[in-house]
Amino acid sequence: MNVLEQRLWDAFPTGTPVTADPDGEREVRGEVLTRLLLGAQAPAPGARASLRLSGARITGEFALWFAQVDAPILLEECEFERMPVLYWARLGFTSFARSSLPGLHASNVTVDGHLKLKGAKIDGVLRLAGARISGGLVLTEARLRSPGVALHAERITLGGDLAAERADIEGLVVIAQGRIAGDVALDRARLIRPAEPETITGAHHLVAADGGVLSAASVVVEGGFFARGATFDGEVRMWHSRISGVVSLTETTISNPGKVALRCDSATLDGGLFLPRTTITGQVRCRHAQISRTFALWEARLSHPGALALLGESLTLNGTLDAREATVEGSVWLENAQLNGAVGFRGATLSHPGEIALCLNSVTAGSVVHLCNGFSASGQVAFAWGTVGSLLCLNGSELDAPPEDSSVLRLWRLQAPELRVRMTSPTGPVDLRHAHVGLLRDNPAAWPDVLHLTGLTYDTLEPPATEVDRRAWLARDPEHAPRQPYEQLATVLRAAGDDDAARSVLLTRQRARTRTSGWPARVWGVLQDATVGYGYRPLLAAVWLGVLLAAGTLAYSTHPPRATEPEKAPEFHAVVYTLDVLLPLVDFGQQTAFVPSGRTLWLSYLLVAAGWILATTIAAALTRSLRRS
Repeated sequence: MNVLEQRLWDAFPTGTPVTADPDGEREVRGEVLTRLLLGAQAPAPGARASLRLSGARITGEFALWFAQVDAPILLEECEFERMPVLYWARLGFTSFARSSLPGLHASNVTVDGHLKLKGAKIDGVLRLAGARISGGLVLTEARLRSPGVALHAERITLGGDLAAERADIEGLVVIAQGRIAGDVALDRARLIRPAEPETITGAHHLVAADGGVLSAASVVVEGGFFARGATFDGEVRMWHSRISGVVSLTETTISNPGKVALRCDSATLDGGLFLPRTTITGQVRCRHAQISRTFALWEARLSHPGALALLGESLTLNGTLDAREATVEGSVWLENAQLNGAVGFRGATLSHPGEIALCLNSVTAGSVVHLCNGFSASGQVAFAWGTVGSLLCLNGSELDAPPEDSSVLRLWRLQAPELRVRMTSPTGPVDLRHAHVGLLRDNPAAWPDVLHLTGLTYDTLEPPATEVDRRAWLARDPEHAPRQPYEQLATVLRAAGDDDAARSVLLTRQRARTRTSGWPARVWGVLQDATVGYGYRPLLAAVWLGVLLAAGTLAYSTHPPRATEPEKAPEFHAVVYTLDVLLPLVDFGQQTAFVPSGRTLWLSYLLVAAGWILATTIAAALTRSLRRS
């Protein structure tokens, strides 16, 4: 036994710290440490034995497998020649702080207190699978290096925190299926994917093959998950996890190009998910996740070009979605999501040209949805079959580059109490078919050239605008003048007390429909328009009747017809005779008693034909008008 070992042997019973002399004896055999801890040296009366050694070089094997050691173990700032083995051991407080180790085998270890590796340098695997630690696992400022798995802590149970702030780890970190009573703290940590993922076997091979760097699947964390300002060069996997506190990745960088970067599928995040000012290269997945409080993406940068950058299908969010000023290369896909708080994309920029840039199809939004104030999307914004609890605002948004033969904004069958649409020159069609809006606030002149309106219903328009502006608004619909959009506008105008404008809108619709009909229908339509304005201008019929009556009266007064039976004929009255000729199914006795000749005969034929045409068009148009009313 050398001098340093003897000093340690003598100090153990009283727990006196021993520090190796840098210029003297530094070596301590691992077997000496093992013998001490297994009871070769009894504690002094009234003292608490502990192994407290710093600055030494530990040679040989230090092994405590299946051992039970009550004395605290502090082997700090030491250099280990071989990997310590603590497999299935039962230990008290244990510290390897600032020590250098070729690995640590502590699977299924039980530690009554902290396992402290602060500032440690581990060139190998830190094995803590199945470990049960009543305190915390401290990896703050530690450096781990492994070509495969660097930290294997699957099924670990911690009574405190997993503290790894400013840790520098190269290799896969696995805490899957763990239970952590405190926080997971990775602030300003740096995690790099394994250099040789093919060396990883078993269940974690697929994680490494997908570029994984942190596997926290199915983990239960009673506190929060903090990785603020951290760097992850690979996938962060948190699916099926349950985290009671906040998940904060503020100002963090996650990079896994072309693959999934952050996977939170089916996770339950009770404290919210915070990704503000985060830079993520790769896909963010939150399918079927349940998030409470807030999903924060403000000023985040998501990049997964040509694919889904954020996939939140069937997400349940019991709080606010805040993506203001976010920049997304790729699509944001939230189909079938339940968003019970406000949804905000103010000032956000989404880019997925020729495809869907923002998919909110079948989304139920319990409050307001802001796609306004500088929001821009290169690609389609789709909100079909959606429901908004309060307001959908698109004021000041810029939309372009829709899919081929599709719309830049698709609100098919949307339900919203209020819709504000004052977009900045959208370059593509807008689809509002079969949507229902309580209050529609817009600028009729600011809509794109193609506007699909069939089935759109609304209760109020603001501003009301002029009837001419609204007719031009309806004319943007390319679907050959369907009835419903015109009738809907007329209903709203009539409810606002403007009956004349309502009739004018319906007349415009009928004229447009006539222009797209076959030639017989066009001829008949022109006659109805000229005579009674399709029933929406009833005074025009009176004008025509007056003109024909005056013309006939003048002609028959100047050239009265001859009596068929002079001795029986009643007294001739030009006005009554004209009415008798002009009005079908009316008999005043004049037409049968007198027979015109010459030019007045042809006038009579003309009046009879005009009377029948006038009566038929009046009947048809008034029937249509009454039915529409």
